[in-house]
This record gives sequence, C-alpha cells and structure tokens, in this order.
Amino acid sequence: MSEKKAKDSHQSEMEYWREDVETIRSDSRHGSIYLSNRALDIVETFVEKQLYRNRTELIQALSKLSNALVRAKPLMALIYNRTRFVLDYIQNIPKEQKDIAAIRKSTLEEIKRLRSTADDNVKVITRWGCRLILDHHVVFTHSASSVVESILLEARKQKKRFRVICTESRPLNEGADMAMRLAKAGIKVRLIPDSDMARAVNECNFVLTGTDRFTETSFINKTGTHSIAVLAKEMNKPLYIAGETSKVLLKRTYPVRFSQNESAELLEKKVDNLQVDNFYFEEIPIDLADKIVLEDGVFELKEFIDRYL
Repeated sequence: MSEKKAKDSHQSEMEYWREDVETIRSDSRHGSIYLSNRALDIVETFVEKQLYRNRTELIQALSKLSNALVRAKPLMALIYNRTRFVLDYIQNIPKEQKDIAAIRKSTLEEIKRLRSTADDNVKVITRWGCRLILDHHVVFTHSASSVVESILLEARKQKKRFRVICTESRPLNEGADMAMRLAKAGIKVRLIPDSDMARAVNECNFVLTGTDRFTETSFINKTGTHSIAVLAKEMNKPLYIAGETSKVLLKRTYPVRFSQNESAELLEKKVDNLQVDNFYFEEIPIDLADKIVLEDGVFELKEFIDRYL
C-alpha cells in the first residue's frame, strides 16, 4: 500500500463516527440534554478506541469530531461546551506526559466526572425550580424541556397541589407527549393548541420554560416562546427559565444559526408562489424573563446578566 493510500485509510478509520453525528443532526424529537449526552457518548467512544498514535493526533481528530457535532446542532450550547471541555482538558495535560495510554485513561476519567457533574446540576436545578411552585398554582409551559419536566415531577413527588397547561408544540407535538407523561405521573394537565397561548398565559401563575442556549442578549427555545414571553410581560405574569450554566454560549464565541426543517411537516403539497417556513427554534430577548433557575440558585434577571453574561 502506498503512503498516500495508507494515510487515507487511517483518516477514514479515524472518522468512523460520521454516521453517529448524522443521527444527532437528524434527531428533532429529543432535547439538548439528551442530545448532548449522546454527543459525549460519541466523544467517549472515540477516546476509548485509541485509533490515534499520540496526543497531537488525538487533539486534531477530536477537534474535527467536536466541530462536526457542533455543526450538527449549532444552537445547543451543551454540545459546544462539553466537547470543548474535553479538548481543553487534553490540551492542558502537562507536555511532559508522553504516555498516550495514560492520557487516554485520565481523559476517560474526566469525561466520567463531567457526566456526574452534569447529572448533579440537573438534580439541583430541579430542587430550586420546585420551590417556585406553590399549592394551587397553574404552571404554563411550551414544548418539552426535560429540566422543566423534572421540576414538575419533583413537585408532584413533594405532594404539591398544582396544575399544568401544556401546548401541543407543533409540528412534532412534543408538548402533547410531555403532557401525557405528566398526566400518567398523577399531575393535573390541560393540553391546548399553540394558538390558545393567550388564554393560557392569562390563567397561569407563571410561565416555566427551558432553553438550549443563553447569549449576551437572548435565550434560544422552541418557536412560539417569544410570543408567550411578550404575552406574559403584557399580562404581568412572570417568565422563569430553567437551565444549566453550561448553556451560556455567547455569540462572540459561536454565532446563532437557525436552519429550516422539512416543509412537508406543515404542508405536504408543493404549491407555486407558496413558501413554507418551518423553524423549530427562535431567539427570545432575555429581558422578557423574570427569573433564571440554575444549579447555582434562582437569580433575578439583572443578577443573572451581571454574573454570567
């Protein structure tokens, strides 16, 4: 085999993960915590395989993998921050350490610690968020944030008496799926069409939503959240956002990029002169929020901005 063919073969072997990344790219059902965990699985498996011969090769290959994962879901700050965390860890290992097996072992241990910390953070956010729910409260939520769902389920475990209003969250109806899960857990839930959001905001005590990302001036969430936030501000209903601090990803670090999804989800037929827009996510001004629920506590908006943005 020629040197070029051997190099190409090694390159192809090193990039076995491309199909796995494509699976993440095409997954529109799951939220950022689930997909960032899957992304970390891919990174962990790559490190375990030890197809690289030295640290330089590991860093170069992992950079390529990280970039591919970030491009697959550019709005999900957790994927960016977790993959970059692993890269930074490897780059900060003292240069005197030449044993690639030792580097591999310590990196895998760091990934394990990262997972454990992330799981603990969600548990802490759940406890903080649960404190916001009082007996007889009506909580309105949009889409299907796993953190919001954890908060609501914890409130149920604590025997709080409250009700939830869920939007169907078209076009994938993940809000309807979450409504069924909450109802099965014994929570009183009302499912509404997205177009009925004004009445829901008027009836609720507060709006509780998750986020995929915090930027300098905004947060990213399911399309429809901006309208709900404006209604909440107009009707003097608080808007609370729950999310990890690792969802902070400033625009100057990585730009916000939205992509179109399948037009057939809204209209199967193609019609002349008719353009179908199907964006799953949107950018919402952060100043429409009242409180931010993090693993560090519940922050008033100004305090959150001063401390994290």
